[in-house]
Amino acid sequence: MTLEPPELPSAYQLKIVLADSEPEIWRRVLVPFTVTLAQLHTVIQLAMGWENLHDYRFQIGLATEKITCEPTKKLSEALALGTQKALYYTYDADSGWLHRIEVEALETPPLGEGSPAKDVVSLPTCTDGAMACPPEGTGGVWGYEDFLDRLEDSNDPDYLMLIEKYGTFDPDVFEVAAATARLQADENKFYQLFS
Repeated sequence: MTLEPPELPSAYQLKIVLADSEPEIWRRVLVPFTVTLAQLHTVIQLAMGWENLHDYRFQIGLATEKITCEPTKKLSEALALGTQKALYYTYDADSGWLHRIEVEALETPPLGEGSPAKDVVSLPTCTDGAMACPPEGTGGVWGYEDFLDRLEDSNDPDYLMLIEKYGTFDPDVFEVAAATARLQADENKFYQLFS
Protein backbone atom coordinates (compact mmCIF):
# COMPACT_ATOMS: atom_id res chain seq x y z
CA MET A 1 0.00 0.00 0.00
CA THR A 2 1.45 3.34 -1.08
CA LEU A 3 0.73 6.37 1.06
CA GLU A 4 -0.05 9.47 -0.92
CA PRO A 5 1.36 12.73 0.42
CA PRO A 6 -1.32 14.94 1.93
CA GLU A 7 -2.95 17.31 -0.53
CA LEU A 8 -1.64 20.81 0.05
CA PRO A 9 -3.85 23.85 0.13
CA SER A 10 -3.46 26.29 -2.70
CA ALA A 11 -1.59 29.50 -1.94
CA TYR A 12 -1.44 32.96 -3.41
CA GLN A 13 1.93 34.28 -4.46
CA LEU A 14 1.65 38.01 -3.84
CA LYS A 15 3.96 40.89 -4.65
CA ILE A 16 3.49 43.76 -2.21
CA VAL A 17 4.93 47.06 -3.46
CA LEU A 18 5.19 50.28 -1.48
CA ALA A 19 3.64 52.64 -4.03
CA ASP A 20 5.77 55.53 -5.32
CA SER A 21 8.93 54.21 -3.63
CA GLU A 22 12.08 54.74 -5.66
CA PRO A 23 13.92 52.45 -5.77
CA GLU A 24 10.97 50.13 -5.34
CA ILE A 25 10.43 48.66 -1.86
CA TRP A 26 8.67 45.31 -2.23
CA ARG A 27 8.11 41.81 -0.81
CA ARG A 28 6.98 38.53 -2.38
CA VAL A 29 4.99 36.30 -0.04
CA LEU A 30 3.08 33.05 -0.16
CA VAL A 31 -0.16 33.04 1.82
CA PRO A 32 -2.88 30.40 2.15
CA PHE A 33 -5.75 30.66 -0.33
CA THR A 34 -8.09 31.00 2.67
CA VAL A 35 -6.40 34.16 4.03
CA THR A 36 -8.66 37.00 5.19
CA LEU A 37 -7.71 40.64 4.75
CA ALA A 38 -7.15 40.96 8.52
CA GLN A 39 -4.70 38.06 8.32
CA LEU A 40 -3.08 39.58 5.23
CA HIS A 41 -2.62 42.82 7.20
CA THR A 42 -0.52 40.88 9.73
CA VAL A 43 1.47 39.24 6.94
CA ILE A 44 2.19 42.61 5.31
CA GLN A 45 3.23 44.14 8.64
CA LEU A 46 5.69 41.33 9.35
CA ALA A 47 7.02 40.85 5.81
CA MET A 48 7.59 44.58 5.29
CA GLY A 49 8.95 45.20 8.77
CA TRP A 50 6.29 47.63 9.99
CA GLU A 51 5.53 47.85 13.72
CA ASN A 52 1.69 47.73 13.55
CA LEU A 53 1.27 51.13 15.22
CA HIS A 54 -1.47 52.54 12.99
CA ASP A 55 -4.83 51.77 11.43
CA TYR A 56 -5.08 50.17 8.02
CA ARG A 57 -7.56 49.57 5.24
CA PHE A 58 -7.86 47.56 2.05
CA GLN A 59 -9.51 48.80 -1.10
CA ILE A 60 -9.98 47.79 -4.70
CA GLY A 61 -8.96 50.56 -7.10
CA LEU A 62 -8.17 54.20 -6.33
CA ALA A 63 -9.91 57.58 -6.36
CA THR A 64 -13.65 57.75 -7.04
CA GLU A 65 -13.95 54.14 -8.22
CA LYS A 66 -12.47 52.56 -5.10
CA ILE A 67 -14.28 49.85 -3.16
CA THR A 68 -13.37 49.59 0.54
CA CYS A 69 -13.06 46.00 1.75
CA GLU A 70 -13.87 44.81 5.26
CA PRO A 71 -10.99 43.02 7.10
CA THR A 72 -13.18 39.93 7.63
CA LYS A 73 -13.45 39.42 3.87
CA LYS A 74 -11.32 36.68 2.33
CA LEU A 75 -8.67 37.80 -0.13
CA SER A 76 -10.35 35.69 -2.83
CA GLU A 77 -13.66 37.54 -2.24
CA ALA A 78 -11.98 40.96 -2.36
CA LEU A 79 -10.21 40.09 -5.61
CA ALA A 80 -13.52 38.99 -7.15
CA LEU A 81 -14.95 42.49 -6.49
CA GLY A 82 -12.42 44.23 -8.69
CA THR A 83 -11.39 41.92 -11.48
CA GLN A 84 -10.06 44.84 -13.53
CA LYS A 85 -8.63 46.87 -10.63
CA ALA A 86 -5.70 46.47 -8.28
CA LEU A 87 -5.93 45.72 -4.56
CA TYR A 88 -4.40 48.36 -2.30
CA TYR A 89 -3.46 48.36 1.38
CA THR A 90 -3.05 51.66 3.21
CA TYR A 91 -1.12 51.66 6.46
CA ASP A 92 -1.18 54.85 8.54
CA ALA A 93 -3.57 57.03 6.55
CA ASP A 94 -1.97 60.21 7.93
CA SER A 95 1.40 59.28 6.41
CA GLY A 96 -0.16 57.54 3.42
CA TRP A 97 1.88 54.34 3.19
CA LEU A 98 0.04 52.91 0.17
CA HIS A 99 0.89 49.35 -0.90
CA ARG A 100 -0.16 47.81 -4.22
CA ILE A 101 -0.84 44.08 -3.95
CA GLU A 102 -0.38 42.03 -7.10
CA VAL A 103 -1.42 38.38 -7.35
CA GLU A 104 1.46 36.83 -9.29
CA ALA A 105 0.34 33.21 -9.12
CA LEU A 106 -1.91 30.67 -7.47
CA GLU A 107 0.41 27.91 -6.34
CA THR A 108 0.79 24.72 -4.43
CA PRO A 109 3.58 25.34 -1.92
CA PRO A 110 6.64 23.24 -2.77
CA LEU A 111 7.72 20.21 -0.79
CA GLY A 112 11.25 20.07 0.56
CA GLU A 113 13.63 17.14 0.39
CA GLY A 114 12.59 14.04 2.34
CA SER A 115 9.26 13.32 3.97
CA PRO A 116 6.45 15.43 2.45
CA ALA A 117 4.53 15.65 5.70
CA LYS A 118 7.61 16.94 7.52
CA ASP A 119 9.02 19.32 4.91
CA VAL A 120 5.98 21.22 3.69
CA VAL A 121 6.72 24.91 3.36
CA SER A 122 5.09 26.73 6.26
CA LEU A 123 2.71 29.49 5.30
CA PRO A 124 2.85 32.39 5.31
CA THR A 125 6.40 32.84 4.07
CA CYS A 126 8.45 35.53 2.36
CA THR A 127 10.37 34.39 -0.73
CA ASP A 128 11.90 37.61 -2.07
CA GLY A 129 11.99 41.37 -1.75
CA ALA A 130 14.10 44.49 -2.02
CA MET A 131 15.05 47.50 0.10
CA ALA A 132 14.50 48.12 3.81
CA CYS A 133 11.13 49.09 5.20
CA PRO A 134 11.06 52.79 6.08
CA PRO A 135 11.13 53.48 9.82
CA GLU A 136 7.80 54.32 11.44
CA GLY A 137 7.14 58.04 11.77
CA THR A 138 9.09 59.17 8.71
CA GLY A 139 6.00 60.64 7.05
CA GLY A 140 5.12 58.59 4.01
CA VAL A 141 7.18 58.05 0.85
CA TRP A 142 8.04 61.74 0.44
CA GLY A 143 8.88 62.21 4.11
CA TYR A 144 11.03 59.08 3.91
CA GLU A 145 13.06 60.61 1.06
CA ASP A 146 13.60 63.71 3.21
CA PHE A 147 14.54 61.48 6.16
CA LEU A 148 17.21 59.71 4.08
CA ASP A 149 18.63 63.06 2.92
CA ARG A 150 18.78 64.33 6.51
CA LEU A 151 20.42 61.11 7.70
CA GLU A 152 23.31 61.83 5.31
CA ASP A 153 23.54 65.59 6.00
CA SER A 154 25.97 66.24 8.86
CA ASN A 155 24.92 69.93 8.78
CA ASP A 156 21.30 69.09 9.62
CA PRO A 157 20.45 70.49 13.10
CA ASP A 158 18.99 67.10 14.10
CA TYR A 159 21.81 65.04 12.58
CA LEU A 160 23.23 63.74 15.90
CA MET A 161 19.76 62.76 17.15
CA LEU A 162 19.01 60.99 13.84
CA ILE A 163 22.33 59.12 13.93
CA GLU A 164 21.74 58.12 17.55
CA LYS A 165 18.26 56.79 16.75
CA TYR A 166 18.77 55.41 13.21
CA GLY A 167 22.54 55.14 12.82
CA THR A 168 22.51 51.48 11.76
CA PHE A 169 19.61 51.90 9.32
CA ASP A 170 20.58 50.96 5.75
CA PRO A 171 17.82 51.61 3.17
CA ASP A 172 19.41 49.18 0.70
CA VAL A 173 19.28 46.12 2.97
CA PHE A 174 16.46 43.60 2.99
CA GLU A 175 16.89 40.07 4.34
CA VAL A 176 14.38 37.45 3.17
CA ALA A 177 15.35 35.12 6.02
CA ALA A 178 14.61 37.80 8.62
CA ALA A 179 11.19 38.53 7.08
CA THR A 180 10.33 34.83 7.03
CA ALA A 181 11.52 34.48 10.62
CA ARG A 182 9.17 37.30 11.67
CA LEU A 183 6.30 35.60 9.84
CA GLN A 184 7.01 32.25 11.47
CA ALA A 185 8.31 33.40 14.86
CA ASP A 186 5.28 32.14 16.71
CA GLU A 187 3.91 29.13 14.87
CA ASN A 188 1.03 28.73 17.30
CA LYS A 189 -0.12 32.26 16.54
CA PHE A 190 -0.13 31.54 12.82
CA TYR A 191 -1.82 28.16 13.19
CA GLN A 192 -4.61 30.03 14.96
CA LEU A 193 -4.44 32.90 12.47
CA PHE A 194 -4.76 30.64 9.44
CA SER A 195 -6.95 27.84 10.78
